[in-house]
Amino acid sequence: MWYEEVSRDSDVVISTRARYARNIAGEKFPHMLNHKGKEKIIEKLEDSIDKNKYSILRLSDMDIRTKGSLAEKHLISKEIIDSKGSALITNEDCRLIAMINEEDHLRIQSFETGFNVDSCYQNLVEFTKDISNGIKFAENEKYGYITACPTCIGTGLRISVMLHLPGLAKLGLLNKLLEQAMSIGLSVRGIYGENTNSYGYIYQISNRKTLGISDEDIINNIKAIINTIIEQEKNAREILMKNSKLEIENDVYRAYGILKNARILDEEECIRLMSKLRFGVAIGAIEDVTLEKIQTIMNSTQSYTLSTLLKQNFEKDEENEMRAKYIREELSK
Repeated sequence: MWYEEVSRDSDVVISTRARYARNIAGEKFPHMLNHKGKEKIIEKLEDSIDKNKYSILRLSDMDIRTKGSLAEKHLISKEIIDSKGSALITNEDCRLIAMINEEDHLRIQSFETGFNVDSCYQNLVEFTKDISNGIKFAENEKYGYITACPTCIGTGLRISVMLHLPGLAKLGLLNKLLEQAMSIGLSVRGIYGENTNSYGYIYQISNRKTLGISDEDIINNIKAIINTIIEQEKNAREILMKNSKLEIENDVYRAYGILKNARILDEEECIRLMSKLRFGVAIGAIEDVTLEKIQTIMNSTQSYTLSTLLKQNFEKDEENEMRAKYIREELSK
């Protein structure tokens, strides 16, 4: 799948997402709709899409493993998993996904690996046109697009970038940088989204402001800030390899050794160790593992995704055993 690929600046940027929040004019927001009202929204959107390009999937038809796996891969929100009367519109490779009846009637999303804001945004615009054929969105001449959450009013555009920043963290510069990002209007979240910790120095950074600003301004601001962070992270890695090469390689190879031999790994420890291995691959300390392999393992070893991949349910102890076994096998290929 696309999220296991590598692209521009993939040594630092894991993925890029562009998202629009949109609502159908004349209809109540999802939290005010009963099941019949939500079904009406789904049917309207189902009638608007090209069935040769996109599929519409009701979450009520999915099992918990499938929904949980999609959330673990950051393709849908955790909030929509238990939502009643919700659905998805998606293309074949899940690079384009629109959530129906989450917080808004539509949360339209485009994904790319690496730092690819322009292509991600262009795909979002085209996807939005495709799935909104004949549908009028709720819009105000003064404020822009009307959304259920006031923070999305205006363009409704949010650009989110997932970054791996171990170099800055090891130099003690990360907290100050993230504080500066928040002070200029960016949101900083952990690997699992809002109100979560960041395991393995993985952070989601996105624009907060959508009102009184254009799509172009949002994109240019994000590109400028993220490019600066990428440059600083790469500089930090060079400094570490110049001044602390032995210590860095020792830490990386210890993590690699555990991953290649462990018999039990819980999800949190797995993320921390894989983060160190990813760092080692990115700086060239480890040459027999690729970033593509890292992406595959990190996506596949989360609870629901691992269960889906192995096509079985298991208790937590067995899950930790199966996770370790899967990683050993992948790293031996």
